[in-house]
Amino acid sequence: MLHYRQRHEIRPLVHHDIEKPHFDLTKYDPDGLFSSAVAKFYEARYLENEDGKPAIVTEFKNGEPVGMVPLNNFVFGTNPRIDIIHRVMVWQRACMRRGTACVKNRSQVRGGGRKPWQQKGTGRARQGSIRAPHWRGGGVALGPVPKSFKYFLPVKVQRLGLRAIMTCRYEQGDLHIVENFDDLSPYEEDLIPILEKRGWLRATLIDGFENESLRQATANMKTVRVNNCLDINVLDILHSDKLVLSLEAVEFIENRLCEDNRIITEPIYQFLTQKPYLQSHLDELLIERKQFDDQDVEESVTS
Repeated sequence: MLHYRQRHEIRPLVHHDIEKPHFDLTKYDPDGLFSSAVAKFYEARYLENEDGKPAIVTEFKNGEPVGMVPLNNFVFGTNPRIDIIHRVMVWQRACMRRGTACVKNRSQVRGGGRKPWQQKGTGRARQGSIRAPHWRGGGVALGPVPKSFKYFLPVKVQRLGLRAIMTCRYEQGDLHIVENFDDLSPYEEDLIPILEKRGWLRATLIDGFENESLRQATANMKTVRVNNCLDINVLDILHSDKLVLSLEAVEFIENRLCEDNRIITEPIYQFLTQKPYLQSHLDELLIERKQFDDQDVEESVTS
């Protein structure tokens, strides 16, 4: 797993001290048909996705539409570089290789320490060891040894590969967005009818954070993959026919892959993007930090 600083970082061009323009939901939903999750997504991404690609949002269980959201053109409308997708796929497969293939050479095979017969006078070819490579039961010449096949792929290429594969899935009609994956049963027999009804028996399901119920329900399903937005990768998407994203996952993916003029309103934005999985525990971290600062102050006063 990559270190969080090596993940797909974003570089906002606008600092947090600039106010974001006022958001008016009635401009996009005059009849008030959007669900609360869709309205929340609009409020978070309306400025960057104003001219984005439209996508219908449905409920995961019954497939009923709950609204429509615009997807960022930089992420879901980029140039579908098949060569970059192949390059990222080869890099991922190389990093997954164990590299444990190993054989013994003539010095590692047991035996063969003495000369099998004398050099001259026997009429046979001269031999120095019965463990030479040309002997049966001998060592292997130039055989494989344990090694690592990992190499570094530029982060820009990794980001471009993700954007390209998502663009391909969108243009092919294989990208689906659901409202959320909440309130799911952790049992496989309850999830299979939903996937059969939606035609997602060969799909990759991606949520914003780790979804234990969804992962338990798909643990024994070989054709369904479950992931979160932090560990999304090209290889999982290529292995599946469909890509299903939750609204939360779409928001996080766009935040991590976009390089647009984003207006940031929170001073702790950089901290949250570097470690978004700590967002739910941010209050606890701030309390611990305050206690640590108070302790330092007390120690300095006493000393």
